[in-house]
Amino acid sequence: MKKMILRLFLTVSLILVGAVSSVWTASAAEVNLTPPQWTGNGFTFLALPADKQAAGYEIFTVGQAEQGFQGDRSLRLPYANHVGKQVTVTDIVSFPAGNNQNEYMAYMTVNDTGEKLVGRTMRGQLEGLVLTDDLVKARQQFLGKTIYPKFRELTGVYDPGSYAIPTSITTPIGGPATVVDVYAGNQSQEPVWLIVTVNGEKAILPIAYSYTNVSVNTWTQSPPWQEALFMENPRSTFGWSQEVWNAIESSSVEEGMTKEQIRLSWGKPNSIDGNGTAWIYGTKKLNFSGDVLQSIQTIE
Repeated sequence: MKKMILRLFLTVSLILVGAVSSVWTASAAEVNLTPPQWTGNGFTFLALPADKQAAGYEIFTVGQAEQGFQGDRSLRLPYANHVGKQVTVTDIVSFPAGNNQNEYMAYMTVNDTGEKLVGRTMRGQLEGLVLTDDLVKARQQFLGKTIYPKFRELTGVYDPGSYAIPTSITTPIGGPATVVDVYAGNQSQEPVWLIVTVNGEKAILPIAYSYTNVSVNTWTQSPPWQEALFMENPRSTFGWSQEVWNAIESSSVEEGMTKEQIRLSWGKPNSIDGNGTAWIYGTKKLNFSGDVLQSIQTIE
C-alpha cells in the first residue's frame, strides 16, 4: 500500500508547491524535528475551528488513503472520533513536490485503538496535529508562571455553560499574565494554547513551543514562543523610558526607536529589504541604521 500511495504522489506532487528551504542550526535542534525525524514520536490531534469540524481531519486510514488523497472528502477522519487522541508516527516516506523540494507521507498508529493512519505534509507541515512532547514541555515551563504577552488584546476563553461569544481581553503590551492551564489549540501554526488570567479574566495566548510541524522556511534562531511573550517584565529589564512605552501602547513608531520596540508597537513587518535595513508596513518604509530607526518613508 505504501508503494501505491507513493506512486500516486509521484504524479500528484508535480502540481504541489514546495517551500522547505531553511535548515535549523541552533543548539536546541533536538527539539525542532523535521518530518524525516518524526518516526517514533507522538503527536496529538488538535481541536479544529468550529467551521472545519464537520469536514474532519485531512488524514485517512491506510486502506482508504489512495481515494482520500485523490479528493474524496467523505473519507477524512471524523473530528469527534479523533480530537485529543494521540498517535505514534511509525514511518515517513518522502516524495518529490516540485522546485527540487520533497514532501512527506506520515504513517501513524492511534495509541489506544491501533488504528493505522496516513497523512501528507504541505510545505513540511501536517495539519491538525501537535507534537505531544511540546505540550508536555510547555506545561513544565509555563504552568503557574507569570508571563508578559506581546499583544494588546487576547481572546477570551469560551464558557461552555454560556451562549455568550468570548470577548477580547485588553492588556498592556508586556503586562503580567498568569498561566493557569496549557492544552492543545486549534491551529497547527500555533498549536499550544496558554490559558492565562489577566485582571481576573481568562484569555488564550496561542504559541508554537518548538518548530516541529511548522513550515521549515519560517524557522529562526529563537524559540518560536518568544514571538508571543516575555518571561520577565520588560518594563524593568529593558530600561526603556516611559515615553517609549507610551508610543508602543499608542501603536506609534518614531525615529530613534529600536527594532524590538517597533515590533512591539506594529508587529511583524510585511516584508524586509536590504538585509534588514528596511522594514515595510503597508505604505510605510522604515529605514534603519543598525538596530535604530533613522527615517520613515511613505511609499506607493
